[in-house]
Amino acid sequence: MKKLIAQFFGSVWHNLPQKMSQLIAIFVATVFFLGMGTILLPTPTAQAAMVLYCDGLDYSGDPYKATYVDGLFTKILFIRPGLPPINSELTYDSVNSQGQPIYRGAYLGAADVVLIDLSKGNVKPGSEVSVAVDNLWNQQRGICGIQ
Repeated sequence: MKKLIAQFFGSVWHNLPQKMSQLIAIFVATVFFLGMGTILLPTPTAQAAMVLYCDGLDYSGDPYKATYVDGLFTKILFIRPGLPPINSELTYDSVNSQGQPIYRGAYLGAADVVLIDLSKGNVKPGSEVSVAVDNLWNQQRGICGIQ
């Protein structure tokens, strides 16, 4: 038994430098490839949300402000002098025959609100929207900009 144990430890001790050099080589290669991957791979950057506001006048001449966030119109705020503002949440509906996206919402839960993106989905500062409340179209289109 002593001979068997001596052979085992002798074998391990004899091969130890070779095994250690293999482990060190693997460790160095791993550190090198991880380091190169970190250096060579592009680092993603945070993008700020694109928010635009489109101001216009509704059918009665009162101001409205449509909000565009990251590719979608999300709401219209109808501002009525002397009264609390009315917020209409918008959802994307479809595209009309001219290729203009259509969004729909409600005015006080009763009247239909329609917003048409006249930029055909390419909204940027200076783009225009048309808004209707209960099929009464705006007096002045909304002009989009950063505020």
